[in-house]
Amino acid sequence: MSSQDSTSEFDKALDLMESSSDSSDKKWEDLKDAETLDTCKDLMDVRYLLHKRQASGMVDVEAELARLKGRQNKKKYLKMFWIWSSSVAAILVGAFVSFNYLFNIPVAPPKSVTVFAADPNEQRIVLKLNDGKQFFLDDEPKKENKQVEKRRTLDYTNLARNSVPVVKKMLQTHSIVIPRGETFKLILCDGTEVWLNANSKLVYPTAFIEKERTVFLEGEAYFKVTKDTKPFIVKTDYLQTKVLGTEFNVKSYTAEDSHVTLISGKVQVRSHENARFVDLEPGKDAILLSNGQFEVKEVNSEAYAYWKDGYFYFDELTLADIMKSVGRWYNVNVVFRNKEAMAYRIHFMSNRRGGIEETIRLMNRLKKVTLTLCENTVYVD
Repeated sequence: MSSQDSTSEFDKALDLMESSSDSSDKKWEDLKDAETLDTCKDLMDVRYLLHKRQASGMVDVEAELARLKGRQNKKKYLKMFWIWSSSVAAILVGAFVSFNYLFNIPVAPPKSVTVFAADPNEQRIVLKLNDGKQFFLDDEPKKENKQVEKRRTLDYTNLARNSVPVVKKMLQTHSIVIPRGETFKLILCDGTEVWLNANSKLVYPTAFIEKERTVFLEGEAYFKVTKDTKPFIVKTDYLQTKVLGTEFNVKSYTAEDSHVTLISGKVQVRSHENARFVDLEPGKDAILLSNGQFEVKEVNSEAYAYWKDGYFYFDELTLADIMKSVGRWYNVNVVFRNKEAMAYRIHFMSNRRGGIEETIRLMNRLKKVTLTLCENTVYVD
């Protein structure tokens, strides 16, 4: 059979398959080429299987094409087969999609990554005493995304002024818990000022009577330490910072995101895995690594203090880390549907007391990603 005849046979077969429901047996008999008929039969069998529900998920387009290709053992059919295979692939894919749609078989959505989860519990500023008593230091329960302008301070240098009853005659260990969406200023008994960021906790004595002034931090805090002969030590679950009198910021929500940033003076920092202290100079940031060592970088140290004045400030930080801070402040879920965007590095600043809608609007103006707020979840696309 000539190449022209083969092409004609192919055209006839393709027309019959596209209108097989009203094609007579006589028209099929008009096809004289045996291999063309066999191939048509294979394709018709595949299409039949697609109409059976148990075939869902079993159709392997590549395998079908490879099997059909193997039947074409004559060189004169190779060109025709590759043209045909493209049509077959389109038929199979279209039929498979239609089959899933007709039988309402769920299609897995693109994988997304949740980088921060909202806390459904009531958000209150809580002071806890030795005897288990608790005091709420805010005026009312924190409402969703509601920002409170009032600055709150608890001062231990003059206990008579405090509305919260604390025991004056004996040493106690107190703890203060700051919820998401709030900051709080604490003045310790020696005059040291501590600004606590959202979702943080500080454990401290009501008086420093030991050889060292030691406090325990979970989360983030900015310290302005009063000079004294007793070293001031900040311990977290992952690191320890030792100073005599200086200003510095400690961030230690997780092991992967633990920093000590020196504003002025001098500090020494070490991890729990390494007993050797690392000295920091002003303008340096020590980042805790997974091996217990520190990576020290020169940074704009003032930027690490903007949060205590009510601002988000991120200098070329990854978008994943930025959105964790956004989620922590507004207590919202943060879901990346564009996983590649997690590694984007962005310079961003905004007034975080302006509300989540304003933060989203400013972020979207960068045209790097699209943020959408739905109920209590921010989606990043």
